[in-house]
Amino acid sequence: MIQIRSGDFEKLGYVIVHGEAFARQMEVIRDAFIDDFQCKFTDNVARNRRIIKLLAEHISVKQFFCHPALNHLLKEQVGIGEIVQTGPVVTHYTSADLTGNNYGLPYHQDWPSMGTSTRGVIVWTSLRDIDSEAPGLRLIPGSQKNGLWPGTQTESGYVLDQQDIDGFKDVEVAAGDLVLMSPYLVHKTKTVDLPTEWKLSLSCRYDDFSCDQWNGRDFVGAYGVSVDRSAYLR
Repeated sequence: MIQIRSGDFEKLGYVIVHGEAFARQMEVIRDAFIDDFQCKFTDNVARNRRIIKLLAEHISVKQFFCHPALNHLLKEQVGIGEIVQTGPVVTHYTSADLTGNNYGLPYHQDWPSMGTSTRGVIVWTSLRDIDSEAPGLRLIPGSQKNGLWPGTQTESGYVLDQQDIDGFKDVEVAAGDLVLMSPYLVHKTKTVDLPTEWKLSLSCRYDDFSCDQWNGRDFVGAYGVSVDRSAYLR
């Protein structure tokens, strides 16, 4: 059963959804991370970050982001006509430990880093429950209505010039809940100064292949595939 926990995609730019199928699949992902990935962490920060990124390639994660119930949600809640996945699954590890370094991306918008359909959506989820005390996600409800805010494209994303913004909402979700966000919704990483607290979230981007605007731009997109052919030498 699918339940809308809060939000309104059209009015607020996001909707939070709970589904038992997603919760069960997230248990599989979390067990895999703890049993097969986190146990391989060392004091080598670069190694740990590579391990975290590899979680995105685990078959259980692929199954989560291609779940038939998600396909239904994207059509019914967002109105996507022809669903295409236009970016890889991305991992977001937030912690005050050495691996996370308490880093969080400031207020930003995702569309300039997608450059695809204006009817796109970002699907975000967390391996752990997130409450008001934990690292997480901070949104500015309704900010998508203003389109693209003034900002600067950086290596990490499109960072807004304005960083002091009132009316924010800190997302509180159970593990496996979905946050469906407009690519124009202003949001940031919420950090906390507690090294024992960590957050590992996953996100993926979807677009509408039937979007006339995207068709008129010849279906350009920011993501491609690159190959490091010197990796075998390291």
